[in-house]
Amino acid sequence: MKALILAAGKGEGLSPYTEKMQKEAIRIAGKPVILYSIEGLLSVGITEFTIVVNEKEEQILNSIKDVDADIETVRQKTPGISGAILDGMEKMDDMFVLAFGDIITPREFYKELLATFHRAGSPVFSTVPISSGFDTYGLVKVNEGLHVVTEGSTLALAGAYIIPKRPFKNFLQYLDDIAKDAEYFVWSGSWTDIGYPEDIIRSIEELLRSGSSRISNKARIASTAVIGNSVIIEEGAVIEDFAIVKGPAYIGKDVYVGSFSLIRDSSSIEDGALIGAYSEIAHSLIGRRAVIGSKSYVTYSVIGDEAKIGASVITASYPATTKRQGTDKFGALISPGESIPHGSVVGPSYRK
Repeated sequence: MKALILAAGKGEGLSPYTEKMQKEAIRIAGKPVILYSIEGLLSVGITEFTIVVNEKEEQILNSIKDVDADIETVRQKTPGISGAILDGMEKMDDMFVLAFGDIITPREFYKELLATFHRAGSPVFSTVPISSGFDTYGLVKVNEGLHVVTEGSTLALAGAYIIPKRPFKNFLQYLDDIAKDAEYFVWSGSWTDIGYPEDIIRSIEELLRSGSSRISNKARIASTAVIGNSVIIEEGAVIEDFAIVKGPAYIGKDVYVGSFSLIRDSSSIEDGALIGAYSEIAHSLIGRRAVIGSKSYVTYSVIGDEAKIGASVITASYPATTKRQGTDKFGALISPGESIPHGSVVGPSYRK
């Protein structure tokens, strides 16, 4: 069976960050978002992929360059989600997996998807229960069969399907048409749809929740540094004197953490980032090669690749406004390559 993965959306919920970075290429806990979907499908024996991309195709290709699988990309030409699917569908078999490239969930999710198909021999929908953000998800209702709806349900479409190759005009109508003959399963495990900045923060919490620790013997950690539980430190990372890494936390390759700094509470510091002395990072994603100046405080924030945060900068976190489940606060969204002056106080309204 082949898989069609969608990675051509504009990512409007993460704008203007996504003007420079395709959201499926954003690295979280050391992996690009799209790789979580691909690895999940590889784990159940699917090795042929078609990925629908846009003009940021190179970012996606760089994200998957080390994947051992048969992968090709198709540039989206027809507008909308329906167009993206139709542009890639011609490469598929009579039955195929359709997966959204912005979903982060364990491999067991994909095992359940394939197991349901092999048991039922019919189209399969994955669903997930939600408690908030209803207007930001596609919904389904179980009432004498499965029905795709726009409101009145707490069961969301979970972004992976096994469906027949068939022409259509509207994707949601197509799903509703085949739903009456489809099986479904309800996934109650970890699952995050990366649509808004708050979702990135939530995904870090989910990915690091396992509590596992791994510290490379090629990292340099000062004897006076303190490393807590549930911490991953990759090769080439440098943790200076009296710095504290309190898990859960991810420290990527060649990351530098200055003296007396504190990394804590589900933070992901991606490859090559620099954290200045006396800084504190909590509940945040720090992108690759980003620089956080000394004496800065970054919390509930997403800092893009190669962004430069000056010294003594504070990101002030406030209650989240998108009301997606699982995250109740957010700080700043700083686009890749942007600079924040020394001494600034920034919050959710600052989204350069």
